[in-house]
Amino acid sequence: MRILAALGVTALLGLLSFGVRAAGLPLVISATVDYTHNTLTISGQNFGASPTVTLDSLSFSTQSNGSSQIVANFPSGQAPSSFTPGTYFLTLQFRNQLPAIFAVSIGANGAPGLAGPPGVPGSQGVAGAPGPAGPAGPQGIAGPIGPPGVTGATGLTGAQGLQGVAGQAGPQGLQGPAGATGLAGANGTNGTGAPICAASDSVVSYQGALVCKSTLPRYVDNGDGTVTDNLTGLMWEQTTSTCSGEITCYSTQYEWTSSGIAADGNLFTIFLATLNGGDYYNPADMQNESAGAGSCFANHCDWRMPTITELKAIIASSMPGVPGCFVGPACIDPAFGPTEPFLYFSSSTAAGNTTRVWNVFFNGGSSAISNKLSANYARAVRGGQ
Repeated sequence: MRILAALGVTALLGLLSFGVRAAGLPLVISATVDYTHNTLTISGQNFGASPTVTLDSLSFSTQSNGSSQIVANFPSGQAPSSFTPGTYFLTLQFRNQLPAIFAVSIGANGAPGLAGPPGVPGSQGVAGAPGPAGPAGPQGIAGPIGPPGVTGATGLTGAQGLQGVAGQAGPQGLQGPAGATGLAGANGTNGTGAPICAASDSVVSYQGALVCKSTLPRYVDNGDGTVTDNLTGLMWEQTTSTCSGEITCYSTQYEWTSSGIAADGNLFTIFLATLNGGDYYNPADMQNESAGAGSCFANHCDWRMPTITELKAIIASSMPGVPGCFVGPACIDPAFGPTEPFLYFSSSTAAGNTTRVWNVFFNGGSSAISNKLSANYARAVRGGQ
């Protein structure tokens, strides 16, 4: 078997693999099937240790692997000669690296024969006239957003302007009646125990006390396994480090789809269905799908996957409490619980390719497109839609 990849397919796969030609990322150059020994030999560059090899939805074990070649075994009972002739997608992934994707044709060609002796070179023909330029191809998908640049130095403070002339004092208003004495707050009270807030602010109840909304922290641990974002009003699932079957385990990975396109992977049928007491939100149908009755997480039955915009909004711009943020640990407020510094799924399918979906890297906040069949991490949200 040979790899047959047209130029357009190769270019598209290069873009969807999140810059596989960048230094240090895996690059698949060729893949060859041995029909006699039922093996798949993958050649390329920058291969790491312990690779995960899949052909569409089939997982391959590895005989050997090095930095430039991997030999993988076809699954038992799935010899290459039993495959329906056609093109299959090879996904090669290593931990802490983006997957590399390559198109493989099976059954289209027989095993290559021995190379014949080279023929006598013919004389060089006359160069033909150049043909007319072909039409411009369609614009490719936009590449992922690069990491933020280094903050520039602060400019010099300008000179203070002259103070303007004071206006005339207005007439004094009538004095209102005195209110009942309330408990003294940090910013003073209005006589009823509530704080005095600015006109653009409001008084809210927080942990049994009345406070100005502007004084609340952005992320509030609700004490029931959820976190509220006071800026957006969204409620997020709080992950846990106890991983003995809990649906909130921070290190569990899921697949977006099992069929290649639809929202039918265990990200929806297990993760969201468990949170929602048996139902899960299907973005393709824009409605809930029933998976059996059960109890809902934190007494809320409308958990869903966040959009790419919502997911990027909880990336912390700076984390003084997380040493090495943007280098190793996840850049997210500790209120969210333990978080892997890798790819997290969104509900946003890539434009123009329904087999791909947008993700966010939580070790820096950049976004990337991956195959929906890939295994990535997840965090649920509710509200806002």
